[in-house]
Amino acid sequence: MIEASEYIKGLVSNIDNKLEGEYNSADGKTYICSTKWSRVGKIITDSNNIKFKITEIVYDVYIIAEPIGGGVQVLDGIFYLSNPFFITGTKRATNMEWNLSDSNLENKLPLIWLLEVISETGYGKGSSIEKEIDTKLFFLDETDPSQYYTQDHREQVVIPMQKLMMEFLKVVDDDRMYKTVENYRYKTFSRFGVEQDTGVIENILDANLSGVALEITLTRFKENCKC
Repeated sequence: MIEASEYIKGLVSNIDNKLEGEYNSADGKTYICSTKWSRVGKIITDSNNIKFKITEIVYDVYIIAEPIGGGVQVLDGIFYLSNPFFITGTKRATNMEWNLSDSNLENKLPLIWLLEVISETGYGKGSSIEKEIDTKLFFLDETDPSQYYTQDHREQVVIPMQKLMMEFLKVVDDDRMYKTVENYRYKTFSRFGVEQDTGVIENILDANLSGVALEITLTRFKENCKC
């Protein structure tokens, strides 16, 4: 019996980080139909392994990006976003493991965190369903509490994390081992932390993050057994 977290880890690993756009030399913009979880300040890499930094974005319309280190390269054709960093555990365990995983924050963002404990429902021999997995996932990225107003948090971070969440749901819907997702609940927050009526008083993880919390039931079918 495979643990539920391994199934979800597999789904996260199948999120497509590829983008495709067309550079317009007249205005210096790379036009793109789906920007996915792109955001200002993030690094994208083209098919020649040249890295660019996003300086301006209009979601699902265009991005403007500059080659790191200068040069005359332009962003055109196929390019790639950083893959999400996946981790699972309780709040305390996740914070410790996440801090130890890499000293460079950029290498572990955006973050997809599967919160323990996971509730599972198993099914008997007469059912085509293996299990139902009730779970909560967080899609998080860095924010700037010293510079951003609430609207800035939402425009600069929450919207890209909503898009990352939708890419995860797309993976589930495209995987025949899972039932198509019919409904889900999610919560957006401009600051990710312990909240009171006066606002956020403490970060849950040791970083300033914003994003989305997704509550979902995943229904996984049984694999055909030939033994």
